[in-house]
Amino acid sequence: IGKSKLSREFARSVNEDGGSIYLSGRFDKLESQPLHAISSAFDKYCAWVTAGDQSTAEKVSTALKENMGDEMACLVTVMPNLANILGDDFNSDQSNKNDDTAVDAQKGLRYLFCQFVDVISRCHEEPLILFLDDCQWIDNASVAVLNQILMMSGSAIKDHRFFFFGACRDDEMSESHPLNIMLTTMNSLCGTETTKIQLTSMSK
Repeated sequence: IGKSKLSREFARSVNEDGGSIYLSGRFDKLESQPLHAISSAFDKYCAWVTAGDQSTAEKVSTALKENMGDEMACLVTVMPNLANILGDDFNSDQSNKNDDTAVDAQKGLRYLFCQFVDVISRCHEEPLILFLDDCQWIDNASVAVLNQILMMSGSAIKDHRFFFFGACRDDEMSESHPLNIMLTTMNSLCGTETTKIQLTSMSK
């Protein structure tokens, strides 16, 4: 009833202004891979950095290598364009040496995503804006990642500014939906400001 139109107008405004870095992803009811929408958004970021100014790409590459090292190999498996930032000298085979269980591997991946956001936010003066559409289909792993990133935005990356903009079909989001619970908790316990906007038809 208007969420997609609003998000498109928001993206257009941000891109025309040029004062922010706008990333976007979309959840799919049929997608079984956890973190797919988030990894897709940051994979687009990696492609944008690679195609842009070389000095920025080198700055991001150096910061990631210094702060995350070989651990980034796990992120390359879900963000292929990250390999282009890291360059040919980075050994992505490290990911094959990980013998963790599936649960431990997913927890580790969530942690790495948070590290990644923290590092790249320090490489840009512009704030990062992450838009995720169809959040009614968000997976639990993505909820956990957003929770950690938003908690960091109130502390570790406070001065670097991270903004999350999500859209969903309200009639498919009950109060017990994991994302609603997370946002309520963030607002009441962590002091992270959240705002809900309920849309009616925007056809007029």
